[in-house]
Amino acid sequence: MLSSFGVSDIKKENVSEDITEIENKIKKIAEESKESDNLIFKLNDNISKKKIILDQLNILKYLNFDSDILKPYNYLDVFIGTVTKNEGLESALSKITHKLSFASSVYADKCFVGVLAPKKHYNKIFTLLQQHGFNMVEFSDLSEHKGNPKEHIHKLSISIDLLEKDLSHAKEQQKEFAVENAGFLAGAIFHLTKEAEKSQAPLRFAETKYAFIIEGWVSSKEYNLLKKELEKKTNHRVHIEILPISETDKIPIVMKNMFFVKPFEFFMHLYTLPTYKEMDPSFFLFVTFPFFFGLMLGDVGYGFLTLILFSLLWWKMPKARNLLTAMMLCSVLTIFFGFVFGEYMGFESVSEHTGEFLMQYGIPLHQETIHGEVVYSFPRLMNRLHGEVNVLGNTLPTVLIIGVLLGFLHVNLGLFLGFINEVVSHGFKHAFFAKISWYVLELGVALVALSGLGMIPFHIGIGLAVIGIAAIMLFIGEGVQGLVEIPAIFTNILSYLRLGAVGLASVGLAVVVNEKLALPFMERGGVYIVVAILILILGHAVNIALGIIGPFLHSLRLHYVEFFSKFYKGGGIPFVAFGEDKET
Repeated sequence: MLSSFGVSDIKKENVSEDITEIENKIKKIAEESKESDNLIFKLNDNISKKKIILDQLNILKYLNFDSDILKPYNYLDVFIGTVTKNEGLESALSKITHKLSFASSVYADKCFVGVLAPKKHYNKIFTLLQQHGFNMVEFSDLSEHKGNPKEHIHKLSISIDLLEKDLSHAKEQQKEFAVENAGFLAGAIFHLTKEAEKSQAPLRFAETKYAFIIEGWVSSKEYNLLKKELEKKTNHRVHIEILPISETDKIPIVMKNMFFVKPFEFFMHLYTLPTYKEMDPSFFLFVTFPFFFGLMLGDVGYGFLTLILFSLLWWKMPKARNLLTAMMLCSVLTIFFGFVFGEYMGFESVSEHTGEFLMQYGIPLHQETIHGEVVYSFPRLMNRLHGEVNVLGNTLPTVLIIGVLLGFLHVNLGLFLGFINEVVSHGFKHAFFAKISWYVLELGVALVALSGLGMIPFHIGIGLAVIGIAAIMLFIGEGVQGLVEIPAIFTNILSYLRLGAVGLASVGLAVVVNEKLALPFMERGGVYIVVAILILILGHAVNIALGIIGPFLHSLRLHYVEFFSKFYKGGGIPFVAFGEDKET
């Protein structure tokens, strides 16, 4: 019933505890709703029938026929319908007989024809009409609309308008009725569902003639309160026992995070919840997800625009507020990194004239000469687009190196968290061999690389020996699977190159929009300035859309695949208290 109302964001009302009272009110609402539906159905049906008659009268009007022409004749046949081709039809008909009346007209993008001819020529005329794609119109009973159709068309149009107003009013009343009662119905459904669950609960309990046993989960913080209430309700005729937890028990979990971390629980529900003995990664998502997103998008203008967009959606979409709150924080980090990179809607600098104008208002720009032209650049800590660093004689973009370094830190943080999880789940020994072995492996690879490059005075064999020790530790801790996954840790770290690559692609597209597409039109002046503005709006709108989707998906992937694979398995089930609304 609620779905038929079409009312969204329904707030449950508190309803009476009396089931009979609830049922009576629901029956009353159902009866009124049915009456409203019947009225709307009748109005729609009446309007449809009148529109059909109106169309038929219009056909007669355009053919210049009265409705009386439809009555049966002893010696004449009447043909009225549409044809696909009208050329030469009248002359072809006249060859069959001169004793006929022919009319044609276009109505509603269709060619209509009307033919009156003696009955003895029926077969020849009908065959000819079929050759022209004739399709007969089946007329309704027009006995109430005799004579000139023009007289009836006006009255019928007025009648249809009045019926449509009645229909609109009926739908409006139905909507008001829905809004008025949806809250009660939502509350009633919740209350009755809860009562039904309670009434069926004894079927799941072990019971005898004089006693029954209930087994379930309760939060450790709520245990004392539960015990107190049960003893009070039963006058202390109850025995409560805390049972030991076995390895096979699927323990439900309650995620408890600070208010600023809560929105990031959305990503855990999207993936899989932690088990009882696992660490909840929500806090780490709160720290690194917006950081990665902001690093990739990294533009002050884009940050402010996305912040406004997510804020508006936050008010319009209450059910998505956790996600949108997280995205608003991503926008804040986008603004932060925009200042770090000195990027404003893809602009890293402005012309000499604009720069001097802005500096009059205290904006700290610095003068540079690029390609022989004086420009004023925005303040920045590093140049994302042109910043480079020398690595072993190779010049590489700085942001790519930063991405790899962040990957190294992030993956190793995951290994450390995995070590903690393994200690809790399987003890220190297993944790040591399963997780610390990866650190030993990284150390071995580093020793081999640095020795091979002559950067440290160690024989390369020392590094190879450390790698061998790490492989043995991995085999003890994780078996053959651990050995197979040895290359994965390095590909995981290199995967963080996307943090720089996606950012370079974003700023590159912004520069193309600004300098290659819009600027040439802007320099021509006049009406071309409008064209340039349209290019800027469209180009940056596309880049912002890509800038939201790309960093979101890549940041999500780095957490779900590269980060979580080092410590997180998931598979937890949420704790839902008995009788609690499962949607809350």
